[in-house]
Amino acid sequence: MSSTEAVFFRPGFLPEADLKLLPEEISHLKALRIFQEDKIVILKDGRGLSCFFRVPTSSSKGHFLKSETKQDLSRPAVIATAIPKGNRLEWLIQKGTELGITKFIFLNFAHSDRRDLNPERMGKVAAEACAQSGREFLPSIHGPLELSAFLEESRKEGSELIVLDPEGTEFLGPDSVRNRILIIGPEGGFRAEEKELFEREKIRNYNAGDSILRIETAGVYAASLFRAFLGRS
Repeated sequence: MSSTEAVFFRPGFLPEADLKLLPEEISHLKALRIFQEDKIVILKDGRGLSCFFRVPTSSSKGHFLKSETKQDLSRPAVIATAIPKGNRLEWLIQKGTELGITKFIFLNFAHSDRRDLNPERMGKVAAEACAQSGREFLPSIHGPLELSAFLEESRKEGSELIVLDPEGTEFLGPDSVRNRILIIGPEGGFRAEEKELFEREKIRNYNAGDSILRIETAGVYAASLFRAFLGRS
């Protein structure tokens, strides 16, 4: 991206003849020190549509130039995870998006410290990370779901699941995540009944080495494995 271009994501926007910048977009342009320049603003819907506008110096309005549509050819990279506390959730969304996670599924466990999230805010964090990292397509964000409901839904969809567990019998590497959804539990660990659910569903468990990872660290580790596997395939 050149110094005279800026990218913003507006999920679901409808292309119009003219552009009116939102207050937060104007603030971002000012922070980049390009608001007082003649520039190109690119609006993306996160699903492949990009619209280009020329925005004059110090103006909040732009004139439509062209549009482009791209097809999403990326392969799935999905994690189903407990919700980290505080701003650690935003950090997970941000870094996971930068690394190429295509879908975040948030789950509630018996030991979950946090059970809620703000989908609108998380969507904005993902959009900012996409713009920063040059991604065309926004990841989808789902949940929070109860573990039992998620497992039932996954069974119906035919999804293959694996679990990240310090007591796992296999080491989690790039090949482990191939075409699978990785479950990351709460920092308090899995309850006995949750482990029984995994056993009943014949879900294999994997470890990430000797140390116990925090939720967001495990999420970024998983995202790195997806990136490593997909990058060589």
